Amino acid sequence: MRLCPTVCAIAAGVAMVFSSGGATAQIINSAPAQAPAQAAPQTSPQTGQVRLFHRTQIIVKFADGAEPGAVMAAAVAGDRESYRDGAAFDFAAQSTGATLVDLSAAAIQTESNVGRFGVERIGGTESSRTQPLDALIERLNADPRVEYAQKNYLMQPFQSSDLINDIIGGRKPPNDPYLEFQWHLKRHGDSLTADSAPGAVNFPAAWEKHTPQRNVVVAVIDTGQLYDHDDVNSALLLPGYDFVSDPFVGNDGDGRDADATDVGDASGIDDCFPGSQASDSSWHGSHVSGIAGLASTDNDLGIASPVPSGIAFVPIRALGRCGGYTTDLVDAVLWAAGFEVPGAPPNQNPALVINASFGGPSAGCDPAFRDALAQLKAKGAVLVAAAGNETDDSQYYSPSGCTDAFTVAASDMMGALAPYSNFGDKVDILAPGGDVSQDLNGDDYADGILSIVADGYSFYNGTSMAAPLVSAAIALALTHNPGWSVDDAMRRLTSSAMARSGTQCAEPCGAGLMDVSGLLDY
Repeated sequence: MRLCPTVCAIAAGVAMVFSSGGATAQIINSAPAQAPAQAAPQTSPQTGQVRLFHRTQIIVKFADGAEPGAVMAAAVAGDRESYRDGAAFDFAAQSTGATLVDLSAAAIQTESNVGRFGVERIGGTESSRTQPLDALIERLNADPRVEYAQKNYLMQPFQSSDLINDIIGGRKPPNDPYLEFQWHLKRHGDSLTADSAPGAVNFPAAWEKHTPQRNVVVAVIDTGQLYDHDDVNSALLLPGYDFVSDPFVGNDGDGRDADATDVGDASGIDDCFPGSQASDSSWHGSHVSGIAGLASTDNDLGIASPVPSGIAFVPIRALGRCGGYTTDLVDAVLWAAGFEVPGAPPNQNPALVINASFGGPSAGCDPAFRDALAQLKAKGAVLVAAAGNETDDSQYYSPSGCTDAFTVAASDMMGALAPYSNFGDKVDILAPGGDVSQDLNGDDYADGILSIVADGYSFYNGTSMAAPLVSAAIALALTHNPGWSVDDAMRRLTSSAMARSGTQCAEPCGAGLMDVSGLLDY
C-alpha cells in the first residue's frame, strides 16, 4: 500500500453557499488554502444560507378539540389563487402530537412545475411561488385553534472530508494500526508529541479506570450504517430503522422500513434545487458511529474505539440525498428513545444517548424539535447535537439551538475553537472536530478526525465529528457509574471541562474543552 500525501482526494462537503443576489450554488470543499477567519457574532442566521423544504407538506400542531379539516379549510380559503376550494387534505399523526398535513390535492401548483424542493434564502427574497405557503403558515399561526405551524424542512449533516483510503502506520496499544492518527483520543498535553496533543481529551486515562457496570445504548441518527465494513464491530449493533419516507431522498427505491443500511447520499446536478451541484456519497453515518465507538478495537485493523466496552448502538437512517425532513428526523429521535411512532415497530432497545450530527439554519429551535426534546428530557435521555459549521451563533440553528439539546462546538488539534465551528450561549461544551486545512503535527495527514467510510477510512472535520465524541464520553461515564443519570453525566462532563482562554475561544464555546479523565473518578 502507498503512503498518501496530505490530501489524496478531496470529497465535497455538504455545506452550501449561495450568492446573495443569485441562485448559483457551490459546495464548500473541505480543505481551503487558508482557514477562514472567525466572523463577528450574528443576530440571525448568516445571509445567503438556504433551507430546503417540502413544497406541499407542513407540520401543524392543532390545539386540543380543534377539527383539523375545518382549520385547514379556513386557512386555504384566504388564497384561492393557490389552493382549490373543497379539496381534501391528507393528515398524518406525528409522534410529537403534531400533524403532517399534505397539501398536494389542494395546491394549484404542483411538484412537476415548481421543482422538487422549495428553497428558502435567509436574508433574501424568496421565489414568488413559495410565498403562498408562507402566507398559509402565517394564517395558521394566527388561528387560536393552532399551537404552531411550520414548513417541513430538510436538514443536512455537519461535516467535510479528506479521503485517505490508503493510509498505513505503525502499531501502538491498542493494536489498531491507525490509532496513531487519532490524535483526539490521545493524552492532553501542552505540546504535540507522539502520544499527546493540546486538543486531545484524555481518553487513555479513562480507559485505565473503566470498569463497565451496565450496558448503555447509543443511537446514531444519520445517513445509516455500513454493516459490511471490516472495522465495524457487528457485535455492538442492535436492530435499527430507516425513517426516510421520501424514496427520492432515501435513494433506495422505497420509504420507511427496518433496513438502516447506508446506500449512499450522492446527488446529481440540480437534484436538490436548480443550480445545486453533484456530490458524492459521504457515508456520514458510519463515520459518526465509528467515532462514537462502533469501530472494532484490538483487531489489528484500522481505528480504535473511545469506549472499550459496555455500549451498544442503534443505527437510525433519517438523512439521505439532499438531507432529511424534519418529520423524519423528529420521528427518529422519539423512536430512538423508545417512544411509539405511528407505522414503526417498537424500539426494543431505547437509547439514553442520541447523537444528532445534523441541523439547519432557523430562527431558533424548530417547534417540532422543541416538543420532541421536551419528551426526551422527561424520559431521562439526551440529544447530543452538533452546533453547526457556519462560524455563526448556534442559537439560530436547529436542533442545536434548542434548550433541551446538549450542544457541541468543535475544536482543532491545539484545543482552540475550530474556524468553521458555530458558537454562542447555546453551546454546552467543546470537543475535537478537527481542521483538515492544517497539518500541525507534520505527519503528512490533515488534522481531521479519522473514521470509517465505504472501502476504507477518511479524515473529516466538523461539529458532526465533535458530537459523537461527546456521546461516547457520556456513554462511557454511564457504563462506569450505574447510579448516574444522563443529567449526572452531563453535569460532570461540563464541570470537569478544561477552561479556554479568550484566544482559544474568541466566542463563547461552552464550559470548555471536555476532559474524559475526570468522568470515572466515582
